[in-house]
Amino acid sequence: MGALTDLIYGGANAVAGLVKNAVDEAIEKHGDDKALSFPDTAYFFPTIYAATGVKVQTLADLIPCVGVLESLITNNEDLGDALNAGLATAVGAEILEGLAYIDANPYENAPGIGFVPDSIIRSLGVPLVTGDIPGVAVVIGKAENPQDLAKVVKDYQVKGLLTFLIGEVIDQATETGVKMGLDYRVIPLGHGITAVIHVVTIAIRAALIFGGLQPGDLPGLLAYTKERVPAFVNVFGAPDQVAVAAGAGAIALGFPVIVDVDLGDLQVPGALVSVTDHNETVARSLELRNIKVKAKAINMCAGYASAFEGEIIRKADMHAEFYSRNNPT
Repeated sequence: MGALTDLIYGGANAVAGLVKNAVDEAIEKHGDDKALSFPDTAYFFPTIYAATGVKVQTLADLIPCVGVLESLITNNEDLGDALNAGLATAVGAEILEGLAYIDANPYENAPGIGFVPDSIIRSLGVPLVTGDIPGVAVVIGKAENPQDLAKVVKDYQVKGLLTFLIGEVIDQATETGVKMGLDYRVIPLGHGITAVIHVVTIAIRAALIFGGLQPGDLPGLLAYTKERVPAFVNVFGAPDQVAVAAGAGAIALGFPVIVDVDLGDLQVPGALVSVTDHNETVARSLELRNIKVKAKAINMCAGYASAFEGEIIRKADMHAEFYSRNNPT
């Protein structure tokens, strides 16, 4: 595991350095009493709040959080310790994203939506519980062939999954005609890898809202996300150190990571898996998270699922036409 843990620690230490510098610079610029919050949430910085009970409301509140982050990065070769460094990376990503919201919404004119409000999470609660949304896919990176990315995402749509996009896959999905938005259950979060924290906080707030989790109960949080949140991560393209560290955080939360490059001996059965054939990506991802899809596959030329309910099929998208006013036969 030496090579894998080295990658995780390399990314985690890089993020920790960025976080410390960013917090110091923000305090120097704004003062440590500067108010700090994500928009439209009652859960402060949700990852930090759920794991430690700390309510981040000013820049001063981040100072001890940086210390906790650094303490989680032991640089020991033990895989469990390395996964803790992955959790530290998640905390670091939350701090960096939170700092970006100091003066304005950094995603206001961006292709991604960034932080997801509590109201949306509450609206997703019932379909997640009933199985109308059978799972959550997190798609990261940049596909070598955009059509492979489109095929995977559209398959998740048809199966009713909720899919979040992070990185250049957002642009590739747009280019290949993937319909995006909450109604279509494909949501672009942001281009930077730290935007992954916005899907992590959805799982964490679900634990706080629906699971009765008490803030500060880290073991309870990890148990809830592993057992109750049917999520997984697909990585397109070779991940860098920071992406590997972020992936370690996902694994610590119970979310398997499936990559499309051959990792060889770096694979961890059931947690970090290579699937190089994109025709197998969806099936293998669902299998690893034990997600059962109720909808039966129907061989037809258009996507169908509750995500497409009420959608008008435009003539430009039509593959076959069996009736029209001009040709009633």
